[in-house]
Amino acid sequence: MEGTIMDASGAAYRLPTLLSWEICHGFCSPCDSFETVFLYQPEMRGALQAACRFSATDGGKTVFCGVVDELEVTADADGCTCVLRGRGMQALLLDSEAESAEYTGADMAYILERHVRALGVTAIDTAGVPDGVRADLSVESGESHWSVVKRFAEFCLGVTPRFAPDGTLVLSGGDSGRRVSIGAGTAISEQGYWQDRYGVISEAIVKNRVSGTSVTVENAAFQAMGGRCVRVINVPRTSGFDAMRHTGAYQIAQSALDFRRCRIAVDAQFAAFPGDRAVLVSTPLGITGTFTVSASRCYAGAGGAGTVLELREG
Repeated sequence: MEGTIMDASGAAYRLPTLLSWEICHGFCSPCDSFETVFLYQPEMRGALQAACRFSATDGGKTVFCGVVDELEVTADADGCTCVLRGRGMQALLLDSEAESAEYTGADMAYILERHVRALGVTAIDTAGVPDGVRADLSVESGESHWSVVKRFAEFCLGVTPRFAPDGTLVLSGGDSGRRVSIGAGTAISEQGYWQDRYGVISEAIVKNRVSGTSVTVENAAFQAMGGRCVRVINVPRTSGFDAMRHTGAYQIAQSALDFRRCRIAVDAQFAAFPGDRAVLVSTPLGITGTFTVSASRCYAGAGGAGTVLELREG
């Protein structure tokens, strides 16, 4: 992997050979992150102190793009080394608070202009955004710009926002369209599997206390397994019937995200990214099926190299 830093003017500086590195990607919770270690030379000081962006490529493909948060230079018996740490482009939206507001009939283009482009994120993929959808939205005081974008996308448009490895904000949902097969021919160093029923909602009762309306949304699949966990959810007075049903369905889906999950470590670097589908064919635990990659951690250093994938069933 090769790393490059950029200053505020866009001037780039190629980092020397990396001694070790770790790149973490997820569905933006927590924020994507990176850490790199390389040999330090005094002539690098100016470029390193001015660095505000970091990008990494592997085999000519961008595998990370984000902001530089921390610089650490050390001189000891082993020589002079530098450690750079930072987060993905989502950090620009997380770190800044939005002003409180009441949006009436807002669309995604308006939200993106005020809460994304205004913060310096200009690479945006809106291929999955439905046309002509407008909705009302309340922005709370102290709420981050990322929270505003996430709530609007999920509750008003039904899509999950995420950042791609190249720093692009993607609004096409949680499926990247890529498929990765993991089977007998894959070098697997570790695998774990969990099934956790705790917290999975079997029935969501959504209430609007002002209008006196109520909607019940059921998780039929979990109920058929003997699951019983009822939640009562109160919504704002402006919520209509469709919004109430969506709220119930969303809460059920969120509660079941980690119902069945798998962790698998492979020797290959950047084996998959969040949003990819991993098809498990033959693994040490005998687990088969299609899983969604929810997080990936790729690393290299003196202790070895590889990718650890967090998978969710479905």
